[in-house]
Amino acid sequence: DRDALWPLFCQVDKDRSGQLSEKELRAALVNGDWSAFDVHTVRMMIRMFDVDRSGTIDFDEFCGLWGFLSAWRGLFDRFDTDRSGSISLAEFGEALVAFGYRLSPQFVRLLYGTYERGDGRGGGLSFDLFVQACISLKRMTDVFKKYDDDRDGYITLSL
Repeated sequence: DRDALWPLFCQVDKDRSGQLSEKELRAALVNGDWSAFDVHTVRMMIRMFDVDRSGTIDFDEFCGLWGFLSAWRGLFDRFDTDRSGSISLAEFGEALVAFGYRLSPQFVRLLYGTYERGDGRGGGLSFDLFVQACISLKRMTDVFKKYDDDRDGYITLSL
């Protein structure tokens, strides 16, 4: 509900510009354990929702971003079956299968390892890194499909 989001937007808009900078947005977004969102995830969100390409997020863009994150939060909670607050390798694999991906265990491990927390908090994918990993996989899939003309799951690359 936009009316409920306006006070939050105003609270985070520290310079009262009507636009959220990367720093302001990052301060507004926290994981379930109250840790700040990864800076790369915040930048990805700005690129996705900054419709006017200003480099910042206005209130309308913020509403879209908030709805997007709410939907992802539901998916995260659905696959965090042990309720640990992070996604394990097994939970990540189950999520990707549910999303319709058929990937080798080696590729799933590689993707997971790329985004797994390495900051001493016990590993796993926090909410923000789960979103980042899934969106990155979607982008890779979209690029692959662009070159898989006959839709057989194979492409030929040359140097």
